[in-house]
Amino acid sequence: MPSSALSAEVDVCILGAGPHGLATALHLMAADPALGERMAVIDPSGSWLSTWREQFARLEIDNLRSPIVHHPAPEVSALARHVAARDLPRSGLPYELPTTAAFDEFCDHLIATSGVVTPIAARPRRVRPSQGRIVVSWAGHTLTADRLVVATNPHRRVVPTWVEPLLGRFGALDHAADVDLRTFDRLDGEHVVVVGGGLTAGHLVAGAAGRGATVEQITRRPIVRRPFDTDPGWLGPRFLRGFDAVTDPEQRVSMAKDARGGGTMPAWMHDRLVELEATGAVAIREGSSVSEADVREDGRAELRLDDGDVVAADRIWLATGTVPSIESMRCLSDVVADMGLVDGVPIVDDDLKAGPHPVHVIGRLAMTALGPAAGNLWGAQRAAERITTAITGVELDLSMTAIFHPRQAHR
Repeated sequence: MPSSALSAEVDVCILGAGPHGLATALHLMAADPALGERMAVIDPSGSWLSTWREQFARLEIDNLRSPIVHHPAPEVSALARHVAARDLPRSGLPYELPTTAAFDEFCDHLIATSGVVTPIAARPRRVRPSQGRIVVSWAGHTLTADRLVVATNPHRRVVPTWVEPLLGRFGALDHAADVDLRTFDRLDGEHVVVVGGGLTAGHLVAGAAGRGATVEQITRRPIVRRPFDTDPGWLGPRFLRGFDAVTDPEQRVSMAKDARGGGTMPAWMHDRLVELEATGAVAIREGSSVSEADVREDGRAELRLDDGDVVAADRIWLATGTVPSIESMRCLSDVVADMGLVDGVPIVDDDLKAGPHPVHVIGRLAMTALGPAAGNLWGAQRAAERITTAITGVELDLSMTAIFHPRQAHR
């Protein structure tokens, strides 16, 4: 759809140009190459993976947590073959976790060779149903689609209640989603407090310590070492068989949330923090919670812990996570009104269709169908498969699909 168009019609509109949106587009085109010309992708950045890449860059993340078989392409071995063929850098970590650089280069290759559409740079103002289709509107433009796929990861941030007295009074307080380590040259002399025990917290602790700060990490429970953010059993029938047998959506959401639990940390990151702790640059306070917070006369924050200890901070970073919430995306209110929801998560069918309108969801919003790993790259692959079959009727053979040239693969 040209940017100058006032209105257009497409078969499929994808909201969001991150890995989940890219996976959906690539799978659809592998099943039906002609869909590439009847598809629109809308993202405020106007480019693929912009937000994803920015998030990795802000936290200086050198490698993914997902193994090399999980990626947006509709062929499980595609990334591994690409890395080997181009002799791209490897992380050397267990489970062949791809480096961020190699993953980015691979995705660039996919985008360039697949013929996938360039995203429209726009922020939808309203998404509404109309005569069995979906109308997306923004800034005088209108797009009508037979199917809509929500791949934007709508969410709300988790902010502890003790933060409230600091708001507007202590300026060096940020949620992890707003922290950009690249903006800090040095933090010598600062005492930085990182709240949270997951991988994001680990990157923030290491980033602050590497800039000369003394860092205190506060975690409400002992740090849990786990290779992935869900047990691998949730990626196959070991746990999903029991999950699929549950028919109550509320129980499914509860199971998925319990399976993810709080933040976890792979051994390689935890070992790095323990090494930093041995140098005196980092103190890890496991099993502690902040009960109260205030601002001292010298402008520093004062955090009182549940064990009675008091911690003074020059800077506080909240690595307290986010929770999925389709309601947080206000432009979707007209279609969300007709969906069944559990704590902001839509109740979907096996095709990941939410409600009576032709709206499919992907990512953490697909939790009621795919389980706790729905938001991971594994979930992107599984969701893209289901949505592709629902739209095209084609079930892809993921071991055979030629993802580099999908148009040629179906001639």
